[in-house]
Amino acid sequence: MTDAMSRPVRSTKKKDQDAPRGLFRHPAGGWGIRFTCGLGHIHEEKVGPLKGDAIRAHAARRQRAHEEPSWCPVRERSAARRQATVEAEHERRRVIFKTYAEQYLAWASAHQRSYKTTRTEVGWLIRLLGDHPLDQVTAADIERVLAGLQTGESPSGQTLSGAATNRYRDRLSGMFKRALRLGLLERNPVTGIPKHKEPGGRVVYLTYAEESAILEALPKLLRPMFTASVNTGLRWSEQRWLTWAVDLLSGSLTVRISKHGHIRQVPMNATVRQVLLELATRRKGPEDPKELVFECPYREAAKFFPQTVARAQAILRTLGQDPSRLEGFTWHGLRHTFASRLVMAGVDLRTVQELGGWRTLAMVQRYSHLSPDHLQAAVDRLVRPEGRPEIGAI
Repeated sequence: MTDAMSRPVRSTKKKDQDAPRGLFRHPAGGWGIRFTCGLGHIHEEKVGPLKGDAIRAHAARRQRAHEEPSWCPVRERSAARRQATVEAEHERRRVIFKTYAEQYLAWASAHQRSYKTTRTEVGWLIRLLGDHPLDQVTAADIERVLAGLQTGESPSGQTLSGAATNRYRDRLSGMFKRALRLGLLERNPVTGIPKHKEPGGRVVYLTYAEESAILEALPKLLRPMFTASVNTGLRWSEQRWLTWAVDLLSGSLTVRISKHGHIRQVPMNATVRQVLLELATRRKGPEDPKELVFECPYREAAKFFPQTVARAQAILRTLGQDPSRLEGFTWHGLRHTFASRLVMAGVDLRTVQELGGWRTLAMVQRYSHLSPDHLQAAVDRLVRPEGRPEIGAI
């Protein structure tokens, strides 16, 4: 059967006297058929040299017009052409995972603060998924990659914990979400893949004696930064790049780029205000709003803080105190100290969440055990006040 050619117009050709109804001799040779589609248009179509083929084609067209009232071959071919155009454009824009991942890294270097971690994670994912077309990466592929991380297929060659594996899952999800925004995907293959359950972790906070020991062990240049961290709960990155967007009169400072990319206001207590007043007197560019608040020669706290903690442990030993709680203590523990002291002072978790800039209340639930008094206060509210009659006495 040759390619069909039809037009929704009534033919003016004479019928072949010997041809069955709906068949005619086509001017180009062979047989043609004439039929009415479901929309009432009359079509003519060249079939071929065999009359039997034309009879069967004519019967098939009439049957389809009867079963599909909206069927029209002209519209069908138009829809097929549009679909072919869409698929051709999709194929033209199709990229492999490696190409997209390299573009993602370039974007991340300008928009994300933890680029070093991003580069490590994405570099490893390129090794595992690099040759896959981006839009053909499936949930099964993602699960295979995540399962491999827990069996030794990681950048370090070690098995990763569930929490560490979740970080790779989140990275992949973020990459695919961006691809969706760019129109490179129609779905996120990570959606529906559950995270591993993560333990609450050890909440280590400083006692006042431990705080004094670390403060003494720190170089004088870094002591203001340390004190501000304990009293504001700022993350290292938020402190490291904090500029003089500080309103000493209202008692707040502005974090322009937090971990989650949002601007937030952080209230200051008297201790922080005193620290900033002293730093303000030593400013090199009083008129420069982009000047950093804290003078710090280190980009990462890990470059100096472990040695500081070791010196603080030695100080505690000389005072006859147990230094074991400081084992493995990091700068991020200052943020735990901030939240823990608030909870122990009776501050509710919702307020702690807002003060620390946590995204969800669940992220501060780890501190709830530090405030047993709030449980006692809750049940105490059920006690009937004196002088109020019992229900049965009313």
